[in-house]
Amino acid sequence: MNEQDNRQEYRLTSNETVFIEVAAASPDGLQPAEILVSNSLDISANGLQVKVNQPIELNTLLQVAIQLQDQPRRIHLTTEVKWVGQISQKQEWMLGLQVLASDDTGLAEWKNLVADRLSPEF
Repeated sequence: MNEQDNRQEYRLTSNETVFIEVAAASPDGLQPAEILVSNSLDISANGLQVKVNQPIELNTLLQVAIQLQDQPRRIHLTTEVKWVGQISQKQEWMLGLQVLASDDTGLAEWKNLVADRLSPEF
């Protein structure tokens, strides 16, 4: 079993826009944050898989904002890179992001939205 198959919960195939902060803004505000725009391939209550155009190191903590297609606002989460895989010879990588508990994030909202999507009525 490869690392991509280690998640314990059900995954939903979902193509959502994911904004990844790969470098924080400078404390003085002169240098803006570096944001990488990507797309999810699947999501779960505790993680998501995204495709990016640059590698990111394992165990890196990242602030992400997810714009779900059926939601009016972005959900902000703290994540950790759990695995990285390059897509053949392309300059594209797959990342496995684990959602972490953190103050001032939308973790509860995220878990509720994923649970709602898992319900038969969705």
